[in-house]
Amino acid sequence: MTNQAGIPDVDVLLKAIDGKTKLTPLVGTFVASSMTDCTVDVGGGRIPARFGSGYLPEVNEPVNVWTFDDGTAFVMGPTVTKPAKGTVKSVASSLVTLATDFGDVVAPYIGSTPAAGQIMALRWHGGPVAIGVLSTTPAPPPAPDDPAPTTSRHVTVFTARDAGSWNRYGWQQAQVWASDSYYGAWFYGSKLADTLPSNATITGVEIYLSIVSTFGNRPNFALHGYQSKPSGQPSYGAQTTLAPTAGWVSLPTSWGNALRKGGGSFGVGVNHGGKNIFRSLAQDGMSGALRITATY
Repeated sequence: MTNQAGIPDVDVLLKAIDGKTKLTPLVGTFVASSMTDCTVDVGGGRIPARFGSGYLPEVNEPVNVWTFDDGTAFVMGPTVTKPAKGTVKSVASSLVTLATDFGDVVAPYIGSTPAAGQIMALRWHGGPVAIGVLSTTPAPPPAPDDPAPTTSRHVTVFTARDAGSWNRYGWQQAQVWASDSYYGAWFYGSKLADTLPSNATITGVEIYLSIVSTFGNRPNFALHGYQSKPSGQPSYGAQTTLAPTAGWVSLPTSWGNALRKGGGSFGVGVNHGGKNIFRSLAQDGMSGALRITATY
């Protein structure tokens, strides 16, 4: 839309707001207009404003108002959608009542008296005007399909909320032990399933090992299904034997499918193996952290 000088409204608006830093959108009531500006009631006060578009509201019409930090205000348009056409219901006192998709509209009309059932176009500028009977009313184009879902690559680190080791006397260690007499585990609550959707494509699973000491056989790393420490001996699912190396160590990528939403597993532990001791969370908050690379 252009103004009387033939300059696009958007260019005028961009020039007017250049250099202003804070915009506050408000809803006001249109009061009056002049050749160059208008008056609106906003927030219990009456303020001058400029037109931010080519739309001229009706008096008392709710309008969208943009205010800036320097006190400048712009009336941007109506707060509700205005129908473009309607079907004639009745004509009385030189006014036509049109049934529209947004309710009945009463407006003056241009030209000869319309007949019931005719479809008329509406123009909105200082109120509605029925500007003529339409020669045809083509069907609207079909709505576009929903946008195709987009995916992106995520690398997320999940730190453990709790950790420890269990033997026949219960949870005896805050450290995570892999030994003949201890079962160790890190617990993450539900954060993995809450973050990784069921359709996530997992491309990498790693665990951060903070080592106190290693001895003997390699530890058996395994999945478990607990969000927090169970009352008794923990049980495990799929497992793999890995050399205990300090830092990030790769786990089977397929474990990510078990840890994502609906996968049934919630954490990782160690099911025996030598005498390998990993730091408690008090000693190292990254102990047992999982780093999962996924696309979703």
